[in-house]
Amino acid sequence: MNKINKTAMRAAMLIREQVAENKSPDTPRYLPEYSWSRIQRLRRQIDMAGQRGWRRAVARLSEDLTDALEDCRRELENALQGRQRRPADRQVMSASNVYQDILALYEEFEDVEIDVAEHELRVTTDRIDLEGIFLGAFQIRLDWHSLNDLPAYRVVALDPNPATSNSGVTHPHVQDEHLCEGDGRPAIRAALAECRLYDFFLLVSQLLHTYGQGSAFVELDDWDGTPCDDCGASIGDNDHYYCHRCDSTLCSRCSASCEECGDSYCSGCISQCAACGYDHCSTCLEECPVCHDVFCKDCRVEGLCKKCHDKQRNEENEDDSSTNAENEPVTA
Repeated sequence: MNKINKTAMRAAMLIREQVAENKSPDTPRYLPEYSWSRIQRLRRQIDMAGQRGWRRAVARLSEDLTDALEDCRRELENALQGRQRRPADRQVMSASNVYQDILALYEEFEDVEIDVAEHELRVTTDRIDLEGIFLGAFQIRLDWHSLNDLPAYRVVALDPNPATSNSGVTHPHVQDEHLCEGDGRPAIRAALAECRLYDFFLLVSQLLHTYGQGSAFVELDDWDGTPCDDCGASIGDNDHYYCHRCDSTLCSRCSASCEECGDSYCSGCISQCAACGYDHCSTCLEECPVCHDVFCKDCRVEGLCKKCHDKQRNEENEDDSSTNAENEPVTA
């Protein structure tokens, strides 16, 4: 007769009870709070970059904001579908089956912890290596008291090797201990809603062992790259640029060349000619003493911008015409 794991049985009963209490359709099982906080953070970064005149950083962050808004939209749709689904549609496992799932975790994972006081069930993955980038082991921590406030789990790096450009990204799909579930989200949500703990942990572990290029917080090719001082993106070995004035390290998207001298500059060290709109460094721009805007040499005439020069020339011509008219002899 197999010996009963009393801690696992206690946890199974508590988890089953928690899930059963959350079957009410009036209780929102999930709201995209993380996505919304990311949207707000990106908006603040865009505002700050805009105030500093970092146009390329604004463009890059705006693309990230579009992606974040799309993620939030999808998560809101999932939340709405979950509320519209009748409780009877979910078949929640019995406490006995939950207990068997927990025992199965001991066979599948290197380490399983049950912390009844902290209402957490934790499993540890093996050490993960993706395309030559060592990421170490991760601990998946399920807080069963938060099952109605999904995501109810965190993914914690035990041997963190974060991306150079963002210390909060410990895995291409994990940022601030939050896993971007992607296409696996419906299956993970269903496993938690039905108390299928073994399936839940296995699904999350499988996602941690995979890499989806193009949908990562930081791509593996950029993992160990130098961060761009303008936008924060990782810079590959063949994508380094430097600001000629302040020596900032830049990616190709944030590096701007002066139209006149051809040197590279960061967003803070380059400006646009007020007439032609092309990028120029401060050395190649000169302030018009009349309107006080800055202009490149092609848009200046005799130290003035063309507009002020033409206006001054017209005024001089009018003065000459008036003087000539006054000096003309009066005929009888």
